[in-house]
Amino acid sequence: MVKTVTELKSQLEYIKYSKEEEHQYSEGVSELFDLATSYVYDAEKSHTNGKKAVWTAAMWEAPFIYAADHIPVSYTELGRLGSHEVVRTAENQFQLPAETCSMVKAVLGELSLRKDKINLILGNSGNCEPFNLAWEILKNEGYDVHYIDTTYRSPNCTPVEYEELVQHLMNQISLATKWLSGNDIDEKKLSFEIKRRNEAMRKVRRVMELRLKSPLYMRSLPTMFMLMGSGHYFGKPEQYIHMLDSLIEELEKEAKVAHNEPFVPLVWAGGRGQEFGVYKAIDDANGAILGWVIPTPFARDYNENLPPLESVARYFLDGQTAGSNRFQNEAVKNQVNKVNARGIVFYGYVGCSFSGIQREMQRQHFKDLGFPSITLEGSFQVGPPSGQLLTRVRAFTEMLA
Repeated sequence: MVKTVTELKSQLEYIKYSKEEEHQYSEGVSELFDLATSYVYDAEKSHTNGKKAVWTAAMWEAPFIYAADHIPVSYTELGRLGSHEVVRTAENQFQLPAETCSMVKAVLGELSLRKDKINLILGNSGNCEPFNLAWEILKNEGYDVHYIDTTYRSPNCTPVEYEELVQHLMNQISLATKWLSGNDIDEKKLSFEIKRRNEAMRKVRRVMELRLKSPLYMRSLPTMFMLMGSGHYFGKPEQYIHMLDSLIEELEKEAKVAHNEPFVPLVWAGGRGQEFGVYKAIDDANGAILGWVIPTPFARDYNENLPPLESVARYFLDGQTAGSNRFQNEAVKNQVNKVNARGIVFYGYVGCSFSGIQREMQRQHFKDLGFPSITLEGSFQVGPPSGQLLTRVRAFTEMLA
């Protein structure tokens, strides 16, 4: 049964509808959503049963975390599982102001209720100060928290300065590994994880290439989940790679079919988006998000010719789009050109002040270039998007048709 955006009230309802109605023909999409919805629960169960897990951003850290025999569990997935109650918990229990970033509040509220399951948090000092404050609060709740001290690479970074950043990050990854496992880095395991990561990323890129030929076969929501999973494999690397193989096989067959459906190619830049109604509104208006500029880097391989620890450090530093709008704008332009996009969607979360400023600067930059874009500010916790947000998304996509 076809449903409208307003009939779907939660993230899990959107997933169920996308799996059973919009993509009922796709075994690969079904595998993908099964991995996504079981991810956190299965990781918590594994941790309870003796296989260690750690909360982390899970964007570039997977190789050294898996090499330390831990499952990386992305705390960004928590916004899809909880309720508005966790936000009230964060505001009331920890006295956070209402204007605090909705992502920080949702994650803090969820983790305060889940501390009897996975009690390790690997933080990243370069994320944002509100998150660093949240981790300090959770220390008092009984969590064992360790920070990786990451630094941004400036646009004018000299070769000498860059090498200092590499050495610093290598040391930080070594300390994080010692915190996780009690041991030094196992170079053989890390090398294996780098090769597995590269295999997965090549398959992800193949799916993205095939989507250019069949843009409406796999819509926006499953594409977003596939890209999210590229940072952590949903805790199940073998199953994740099998799912990619399924999608590639399906899309290669679909690419041989003639398609005449009209669509509007778009680029998504910023947060991955919790309000799934935004994705559906774009799809329903014949939009197709074919280019993605997101924090999970999937467009490059780790250098297998370098020592594995150095390879991980250089991969992170070379792929940074934070620290300067120049990096972000270049990445957006590359995606725009690659997919022949007609418009850009800049997305961020309510209460995130620094990304809000960045989005406006980017919007103005691309406006000066004569390229259409829209900036959206959504909520991180569960629940449907506002009617105003959906109206703006539909109008923007239809304007470009």
